Amino acid sequence: MKLIDNFYCIQTENFGNGTTKNSVGIVSIKTELIRPSIKFLNNDGNIISAERKIYRKRLIANPFIDPHESFSIDELIFLSKTYGFEIEEHSIHKGYNYSILRINKLYNSPGEIILIEQQGKEYVIIEFKRWASESQPRSAAEDSLGENITYILGIWESPLLTDEIITKIKGDK
Repeated sequence: MKLIDNFYCIQTENFGNGTTKNSVGIVSIKTELIRPSIKFLNNDGNIISAERKIYRKRLIANPFIDPHESFSIDELIFLSKTYGFEIEEHSIHKGYNYSILRINKLYNSPGEIILIEQQGKEYVIIEFKRWASESQPRSAAEDSLGENITYILGIWESPLLTDEIITKIKGDK
């Protein structure tokens, strides 16, 4: 398992008048980014443009739904210890556990684990999302895009995952 500290990223900021602004460059993990599009670089420093498969899963353990739809508490604890995020049990719904990021109170949704398969390699990204501010004026079009700030906790090449966790991330039953 190899931690990737820096990566190529295109950030897209949407404005209320329908225009967008892109910022392109090398950024680091543990950074807040605006609607990032992450690209991997090969050994020559060029963007890998090969087709890739992307799988996403919320970092939660919910005993009240189909076991294939969320991680077990043991799997969530394993992921937490391996990738360095915190988990918390819901104050009302006992047994429901979720990932949490405490750097800003606006991070109030569980994070996601993203598994990427590209050119025979696997990568894992752990990210958390939030709105830029509580009172952010948003149009319906921007609202449909989801939160605009993403915190990349980490990116790992050749991640340490169990077969059961991979199956859950991919949505295979």
